[in-house]
Amino acid sequence: MLIFRPEMWRRRTNKSIAYEWRRDCDSSKVDCPIGRKMTLKIEMHSDGPRTTIRLIGRMQAEHLSTLRALMDRRGQGIMLDLRELALVDLESVRFLASCRKNGVVLRHCSPYIKDWIAREEETGK
Repeated sequence: MLIFRPEMWRRRTNKSIAYEWRRDCDSSKVDCPIGRKMTLKIEMHSDGPRTTIRLIGRMQAEHLSTLRALMDRRGQGIMLDLRELALVDLESVRFLASCRKNGVVLRHCSPYIKDWIAREEETGK
């Protein structure tokens, strides 16, 4: 927990206020299961003929059947927003490559995923 020290209010740098870290607050004692149990969150937004499917978190082979079913229901005009996609496995990369090959737009694709897709497309030829 951070404690505001009023006597330190004059120590400003770039419009921030100085705070002091409490000694009894040890981040190593905090159990944070969020990072270890990261999974895939799928958000779908539709604006008429265009559907944007936003993928958030970690995409693995076990998620592909659900994603395929969503995409099949929506038909044409699908765009995958990958801005918050943190990790992918090999099957997911192959899936994304096949999506791109079939006309699905991949937006905000991170450089490492984009490079991996390109390598998979090269080896698949």
